[in-house]
Amino acid sequence: MFQATFLMKGMMKMNWAKEVAMRIIEERPNEEVYTVASGVSPSGFVHIGNFREIATPYLVAKELRKLGKKVRYILSFDEFDRFRKVPGNIDPSYEKYIGMPYTELPSPFTENESYASYMENRFLNELKAMDVEVECIYQAKEYQSGRYNKYIKIAMDNRDKIFSIIDDFRTQDSTEEERQNYYPISIYCPKCRKDSTKISSYNSETGEVIYSCACGHNDTLNINNANNIKLQWKVDWPMRWMVEKVTFETGGIDHSASNGSKAVSERVAREIYNYEPPVYIPYNFIGIKGGGAKMSSSTGNVLTITDLLRVYDKNIIWWFYARFDNMHAFDIALDNDVIRYYSEFDRWVKLYFNGNIDDKNRSILDLTNVKEDYLKYPNFSYLATFLPIVNFDIDLLKELLSKENIDVNTKEFSERLELAKNWVTDYGSDYQVNLLNERNNEFYDTLNELEKEWLNKTITLLDEDFSTTDDLQTALYSVVKDGILADKELKQTQKRYFQILYNMLLGKDQGPKLGLFLMAVDKEKIKNLL
Repeated sequence: MFQATFLMKGMMKMNWAKEVAMRIIEERPNEEVYTVASGVSPSGFVHIGNFREIATPYLVAKELRKLGKKVRYILSFDEFDRFRKVPGNIDPSYEKYIGMPYTELPSPFTENESYASYMENRFLNELKAMDVEVECIYQAKEYQSGRYNKYIKIAMDNRDKIFSIIDDFRTQDSTEEERQNYYPISIYCPKCRKDSTKISSYNSETGEVIYSCACGHNDTLNINNANNIKLQWKVDWPMRWMVEKVTFETGGIDHSASNGSKAVSERVAREIYNYEPPVYIPYNFIGIKGGGAKMSSSTGNVLTITDLLRVYDKNIIWWFYARFDNMHAFDIALDNDVIRYYSEFDRWVKLYFNGNIDDKNRSILDLTNVKEDYLKYPNFSYLATFLPIVNFDIDLLKELLSKENIDVNTKEFSERLELAKNWVTDYGSDYQVNLLNERNNEFYDTLNELEKEWLNKTITLLDEDFSTTDDLQTALYSVVKDGILADKELKQTQKRYFQILYNMLLGKDQGPKLGLFLMAVDKEKIKNLL
């Protein structure tokens, strides 16, 4: 019904986030407040794939607000979960903490801070850098405050029903013993602080639980006032939907299978907590172009928003997440495609502010928060190309680019220069342009007499003094004009001439803008190669 309706309204004219927002309103038209939820685990560095957990609901929330709805956007930190595995970038000695909640581990990188708070604060700084405002909910605090106790008791009182729901999604038959021993909670031992506990009995009338721990500790607690109980994930998730009145949430495709945790949680929400599950969409994975393996906080194979912000403008990062719908798997490049993405985004921004952009791309650019000041940024490709050519001599680079009529004394220039320098240094070695060490005699011998004469003219040209790179570029174009009147023929001849110069100087058919390049490089080296 939804899809047919929106096809008629012309879905192709809007971005995916607005489509989702309109679907939410259609399915839940009477909400006073639309609660949009996201959640992350502080198990390790939050990588750019995890960030889709933030970006998807954040962009949908923006579109809901544009449609006139009151929106509450929340982010849950699942810090009361157990520490399951030592990430690849954490000291192996942390294996001794497995089974403890993240809030009880010391930070591996700072003093007087927990593992959870270090990872959370690091991520919150990234959200601030991306201009994300969100209401944070810290699950350790919520559980230990007693806020969830009555809902934990509901789950315990209905443990047989919950087991049946979970059992419906299992491929193997369960035993009566499994049913009798099933409890939808974990208990953190007050002695060893781990969840290596086993429940032996539960009294529904009093709320008392008798349990023992692998460390040897035995105890009794009462659900009504306990602060060391954690609901298991497939019950915890729907409980929180109900408590926070969540209207919309997203999750990775691994949770979203027809027999996955989302399907189980939806039934628990309806049948145990009497709550209609939120509108839900899955999202696909994000990769690193050239990285190979899927990112994982647990393995330490991660690329974070901090890493991206060393190379990409934040508006471009938002553009990646805004242009690809939730189920579109894509790679974020750190190779030479960085140049292409900057060029493409810059072109769209110019069209956006010139008013020459189509409706769908306008709606995508709206989500990036790009402002007209963005047009003041210099060409990323120029900076990335010529930084290594001038051996990272910033004064020389500024002098050179001033001849391109680029204002090199702005904060926009400095900001973009820093990003280009980071990229060239860390990732862009293949993009760097290097002059040949010796004259390309093999190629020179393939030239006819006219083409060799073009090279002689070029050598003479280099002795002239040009005030701007455009003046030199124009003079280069004029080298081959003699006797050629037709535009088509002239363009083909000029293309051939530039191809010859690139081969003689770089050993390949293409290269950077020659007017700028010839001003940047030592003239005697150029003459020797020509």
